Order: sequence, then structure tokens, then C-alpha cells
Amino acid sequence: MTGTISAFDSEPSRQQVKQVAVVGGGVMGAFTAANLRMLGAEVTLYDPHEMGTGPGASVDTGRSFRVHYGQDSELVSMAVRSRRLWSEWSVRLGRPLLHPTGKLLVEKSSADRQAFESWQTMRRMGLRTDRMGAKGVAREWPGFEAAHVTIDRLGGVLDPQVVLQGMSGWLAQNQVKMRGEAMQVTSNSVHCAQGEKRFDAVVLTTGAWTQRWMDVPMEVTRQQLVYFDASALGDRLINLPVFSDLASGFYAIPTVKDGRIKVANHHPGPLGHPDGDDRKVTAEFRKAARAFLGTHLPELAEANVAWEHVCFYSGTADRDFILDRTSDGMIVGAGFSGHGFKFGPLVGRLLAQMALNQSAEVDVSRFSMARPALKMKSSTLAV
Repeated sequence: MTGTISAFDSEPSRQQVKQVAVVGGGVMGAFTAANLRMLGAEVTLYDPHEMGTGPGASVDTGRSFRVHYGQDSELVSMAVRSRRLWSEWSVRLGRPLLHPTGKLLVEKSSADRQAFESWQTMRRMGLRTDRMGAKGVAREWPGFEAAHVTIDRLGGVLDPQVVLQGMSGWLAQNQVKMRGEAMQVTSNSVHCAQGEKRFDAVVLTTGAWTQRWMDVPMEVTRQQLVYFDASALGDRLINLPVFSDLASGFYAIPTVKDGRIKVANHHPGPLGHPDGDDRKVTAEFRKAARAFLGTHLPELAEANVAWEHVCFYSGTADRDFILDRTSDGMIVGAGFSGHGFKFGPLVGRLLAQMALNQSAEVDVSRFSMARPALKMKSSTLAV
């Protein structure tokens, strides 16, 4: 059963209730709307598609969860906090949301600096992590080949479909008003086919469409995905971890429910936009994805392609998020750079706190849209 707002008995009187709009119904919008309701606001959510459908970046069958971020202990701490929130939401929604498989950083040698720094940081913070060679890897994950790995034991797989279906039900049960596409958006009003409505605050979480409403320092890039049939692994697929190669950018996510492994590359692709894109994967990328998969799971080297797709990253130059307020008061959550989904429950809390003029529980100053790093050369981010 989904939880209800009745669990929160400190809801203010109607004279004090804030009216807040959330524009964009992906994972960030869903958790923002939910946290606003838990803080006592009346919420209207705008999106042209039913939650969990459409061309948005949140629509998929599997997303990775990890806490490793090299030496960036601040993001590690945020990921750990977010993991706790995923557990809380699993209870609220009455279904498991995170499949705890662990996450492997495969290394070309035992001297891989980024992986080693991730291991050091997690160890220093008292988090579960290991480093091992080929024999240890083969014992724990039969059939998986890697000379050296760093293991993020808190990693796993999130299912966006399950998450968004669950959140859709929770929001409906807790009286969040659902509206269609926003045609015009300002810091205190939204206009849709049903007319214009004014609000005390407006939160923008529209991903690749953010720049429709405002000038945001981010790029939208085209990212190719190939889903291979992994049924040959049998029951071993259940325990197979997410794995990635920091240098090449390739990563793989096993999804037990459909017997597949998604392979993609985290490095930013060419500029693009989801509107009008044919969503076709190139033969060159398919070949590279297959080579990556076959290197670490040789028995899947000739696996059939079950599905192909193209998604879009909304990326900032430093690959960090934008969580900020415009000069006229609009709250903006954007630029999640392909690694934001796992932070959904936490980002939703932060945006809700910002919209209600409360102190954010995490210092969001690093996520300012005016930070100098957004004007520098684009970087890649370890996956």
C-alpha cells in the first residue's frame, strides 16, 4: 500500500498553505512534488505525458546507483544520504526500489588512480568497499573477467519504471493535482490548456527542455544505449553487479526482470535534442558496446541485441548539477549530467525546501548556476 499524507499531522492551516507548481514530471519532479506535500504545500504537477512515459530521460528499465566519486567526499555523502532515502521510499511505496548488486570499477591496472581514490575516500568515510584481482573477481562473480576492480559495495540497480509508477500512485493518493503540458512558465504562474494559475513558487525540473523556459548553462547531448540479451547467464544475472570502465566511459547495468544488460557510454555525446530525433543507434557504437560487454563477460560476446535506444543528457561543463533560484524567484533543478537519477529523493527534498524558503539540509552553493566552472571547457565524469 502507498502511504498517505495523514502520516504528517503538522500540516499548517489553509491560510498558511503554500501553492507550488512543479513543471516536469520525471524523477526529479516526482520527488519534488512528494516532498512539497510532506512539507504541507498544495502542489500542481505539469507534464505532457503520464508519469513514467514519454521521451524524458527518466524513462528506462535500469539505472545504476553508486556512492563512489573519487575524492569528492561531498558527493559521496550526498549519495549515502540518498541511499537511505531510497530505503525510506521503498517502505512508503510498499515495493523494493534498489536492487543492491554492488558496483565494480574495472581497471586496466592496479595503478588506476581514479578507482584508487574512490577506494581511499570510501574507506576513510567508513563505507563498504574492496579492491581485488582476477581470482577474487572470478570467485565472487563466476564468468566475469577483470584484472583489477574497485568495488563499491553500496552500489546497485534502480528501476525507473517501478519508481515512477510507484510515485505516480503516491502523488495521486496524496492529492497532488496533475495537469498537462505547460505552455508558459514564470516564477509565479503556469499557463496550460486548462488556463493560467498563479503560485507562491514554481519549480522547474524539465531536463532537456529546461532551455525552453530560461537560459541555463548546460548542453543537451545524444547518448546511445544497447540492451543485450543476457539470458545465457541464468541465475547469475541476479547477483551481477553494475560495472564500468573509468577510462573509456563504458558501463553496463544488468536488469533482472527482462534478462538484459544495458551498455552505454557516460562520456558526453554529440549535441542533440529529444524532439524529432530518430533515436537510432549507429553500427559503430553497437560494435563498441559489444566489445566492452564481451571483454568482461565473454559468453555474451555474441549475445543478441534485444533493444536499442537513444537518451539525452542535460550536462553542465563541470558535470555537477544546477540547484538554484533565478533572480525573479524561480527554483531550478537541471543539468543532472547523466548521474542524477540516484539522487532523486534527495534532490526532491532540497528543491522542496528551497521552494518553501526553508534552509536546505545540504549546502547547495556548489550547485549555483552562476559558478565560474559552468563557463569553462566541458569535462567528463567518472562512471
